[in-house]
Order: sequence, then structure tokens, then C-alpha cells
Amino acid sequence: MSKDIPGQLTVIVPTWNGEQLLRTCLLSLQLQTVSCSVLVVDNGSTDSTLELVCSEFPEVDYLPLERNFGFAKAVNLGIQRARSEFVALLNNDTEVNPHWVEAGLKAFERHPDYWFFASKMLDFRRRDTVDSAGDCYGRTGLPRKRGLGEPANQFTQTAPVMGASAGAAFYRKDLFERIGLFDEGFFLYLEDVDLSLRAQFSSLPCLYLPEAIVYHVEAASDPDRSNSNPISPSAKGAETRTAESARTYYSQNRVFWITRNRWQLMITYQLLRNAPWLVLGWARSALFHLLKAGFFGAFLKGLVAGILLTPRALGKRKKVWAERTLATSQVCQLIAKC
Repeated sequence: MSKDIPGQLTVIVPTWNGEQLLRTCLLSLQLQTVSCSVLVVDNGSTDSTLELVCSEFPEVDYLPLERNFGFAKAVNLGIQRARSEFVALLNNDTEVNPHWVEAGLKAFERHPDYWFFASKMLDFRRRDTVDSAGDCYGRTGLPRKRGLGEPANQFTQTAPVMGASAGAAFYRKDLFERIGLFDEGFFLYLEDVDLSLRAQFSSLPCLYLPEAIVYHVEAASDPDRSNSNPISPSAKGAETRTAESARTYYSQNRVFWITRNRWQLMITYQLLRNAPWLVLGWARSALFHLLKAGFFGAFLKGLVAGILLTPRALGKRKKVWAERTLATSQVCQLIAKC
């Protein structure tokens, strides 16, 4: 890692009250086979994040914010601060393989026609299980992780994908000059799906990199998490199969923001011909959250919040569709294949 030399790549790590999470993440970045700059963007932490970075990782650039502005604004400020040709976004609830940065830099050189790259994200506790091999967004309007729950020995080939999880992704910085930064109106969750769709609409494709391996604890930095150190070393290993690691994490906070932002994605990007699929998708989600005790209220609140943002999403739709370079048939194919 380097604080003073821009280099080719800056890894941006947003964090909020995640001292223990951040330590594991930064330690793994110290072990990279090629050098990079690292920038921690602190979303107004009240724990000992500042002391951790200053005492244990003095080579890391540190950008403190006065309060929690959300994921999108934090990474946008990091992107604007970075002086490198390429940037990578990395969640604080991750540990990266020593060859992760090297894999990203090689991809920029080997695949000049691709503008951003998805990592192979594996479950932190069950390292034989895929967490994400790129993002998908289908006709039902529900974003999903490609390969979620599948064996890690699959998804071994590079492949074009709809998008990349911003929890561990590489971007040409010029991408943001072309399509803009992350939408800060999303605040938390699905802002990466929105960015991926904007890029695809502008014919700026994404490639999945199986050699860019990252171990991820899903939603470990969610504000509703009560465990202060869900990424502790004792949790590592394929043999650890706790109930928590075997299912998708839900909370009132997470259900609200995902539902709210899913509505915005639908209004902005979906085709009218997909209306029957979208009705089915929303009905299934409502039933799921109704049966999952405690979360139907958060689902309804998120849905109402999303509906209230319909005028904003319609304004964005007008701009995105006017500036797109994909034909309508290509948009249909992009969404249908997910």
C-alpha cells in the first residue's frame, strides 16, 4: 500500500463504526502481490476507527466525514479524491486474496473493451460457497447475486455480466466521467445495480473475474447488526456452517432500503412489456416478507417510500433513456437474460 504515490489503482474502503471489520480488510490489503493506494472514507464513525488507521495503518489515506452520508456519497467522495487511472471499491466487511489487486490491474490491460470488473466473492465463513459472481437484474425487478450459494469451484471462467457488486469491484475512472457517479439518492443498497445499468445502457460493459477472489461477510456493517466483530478469525473456514452464514441476512433497515431502491430501479429501467413479471415479483416479495416475522412492516414502509420517489425516478428515466446507446431490443435482452 502507498499513501503518497498515486500509482495505477486506488482502493476505496468506506466504513462506519466498523473498527474490527476494517482491521481485517486493511491487513489483507497489506499482503497484496502488487502495490496500490488505499483510501479509507470514514462515514462519521464514533468508534476507534481514526485511532486504528493512524496507529496501525499510517500508510493509508484517511478521509473523515462529519456524519454518515451513506455508501454512495462516501464512495463518490473517494472517487473524486483518487488521483489514479483506476479505482476499486471494497467493503470493510471483506478479506481479499493476495492476488486480488494484481487480478484487477491485469484485467484493465487484457480487456480494454470492458469498463468495470466484478470480483469472485465467496462467503467469509463458508469459503467453499459463492456469495456473488457478478450482479443480475431480471424481469421481476429483483436484483440478485449471480451464483449465490453455489460451490466455489464453479464460475471459473471470465464472462460478461450485467454488473458488479460495489463490495469488491474495479472501475476505469473514465467510466464516471461518462455516466456520472453513484446515485446518492439511494443512500444505502442497490446503488451499484443502478450504476451498472447506467453503464450498460451506455454500452460500457462489465466482465466477471474469477481470479479476483474476495471473502465477504454479508451485511456485516449493517446498522442493525449487534455483533461488533462478525468477521473474527474464529469464524473462518469452510467447516464453519452457522445458521447465520447459511442464509441471507435481513433486518428492518435492510428490507426498507432495498425495497425503496428496488422501486426506483423499476421505474427508471424496466420495460412496460415486463409489467406482468414485475407484478409477480412484487407479489412474491410481499408474501415472503409477510411470512418472515417482523419484516412486512419494513417492506411496506420501503414500498411507500419508493412510490413517493416515483417523480424523481421518472425524471432520471427520461435522461437515461434519452442518452442510451443500446437499442430497445438490446435492453430487453440485457434484462431478460438475468
